[in-house]
Amino acid sequence: MEEDREQIMRGYYEIHRAADRLGVPVSVMVINVMMNGVHWHDHVEILYCVRGEMHVRIDGLAHRLRERDFVTVDGGVSHEIYDGEPGNLQIICSIDRKMLGDMEGQSICCSTLGGGIAKEDAALIRQALSEMAYLCIADPEPAEQADLRKDPLQNEEHWNRYHMYMYQLLMALVKYKRTGKREGQRKHELIDSCTAYINGHIGEELSAGVLARAMHVSESTIYRLFSEQVGIGLSHYITTVRLNAACRCLEETTEKVSAIAYACGFTGLSNFYRVFQKYVKTTPKDYRSARKRAGSQLLFQEPDIMKLNRFQEFRELGIRKEDFAQMCQIR
Repeated sequence: MEEDREQIMRGYYEIHRAADRLGVPVSVMVINVMMNGVHWHDHVEILYCVRGEMHVRIDGLAHRLRERDFVTVDGGVSHEIYDGEPGNLQIICSIDRKMLGDMEGQSICCSTLGGGIAKEDAALIRQALSEMAYLCIADPEPAEQADLRKDPLQNEEHWNRYHMYMYQLLMALVKYKRTGKREGQRKHELIDSCTAYINGHIGEELSAGVLARAMHVSESTIYRLFSEQVGIGLSHYITTVRLNAACRCLEETTEKVSAIAYACGFTGLSNFYRVFQKYVKTTPKDYRSARKRAGSQLLFQEPDIMKLNRFQEFRELGIRKEDFAQMCQIR
């Protein structure tokens, strides 16, 4: 029972670190995460916005990261990424907590938001993240070196350089260990419960009244929580979740548009087309034609939006390795 309550309150537990296949304690991936439902994990994570904007809610508090902003997320802290746009780009870094020394009762609080980090440390962290990510991007040439294209860190020079920047990153981060209790615990738990409920009941009626009854609070509390903690209104958040689910289903299933609309909680096909056109700037059918991924196997009956997260891998963004180097000011 307690475990079920924890699952509802905090979202879902993410087992694997990013790029675990590399076999390193600090791993990175270059990606565009448009929607990642409320979740938590054991490792420390750094979210670095390279292009566009990044909307993230960490432990109940909403943040908007602009280009070159980054923020850390400690192990066990619930967070989500939402309201992303196609074509944005982030570096997601996962760090085994053991690499940061004794973390008992401590966390890493390091971010470019709020001015709590020295400029030289911020520069070192950006450089380390960018260089590590660059070294992990597979080079499509030469064609005869297939293994190196698949895993660039098999190259000994790349492996050594990667570790050099990895330790540069760790040395900067450990300066920002903090001890202290979470503030606003009740608010954070309540907003986590609300977002988890929305994610798990996407095809059902969702409103302030529904959430208020499920959480045993007033409707005004629900409205205020979303405005203060998520940074967008309740109706906007619900629409964002439903549209992300619909887009993923359009990309990865062959179900009829009408079936997807109803499964994702839209009240009718005309309403679905109107909202989709307003926010996605195209029709559902045209979106499917342009974006459908070959060979994807997403179960349409999947009941949990947590598993309908939307992202674009680096190869899908049409960015060359040299373009990424220029964005990150890598020489």
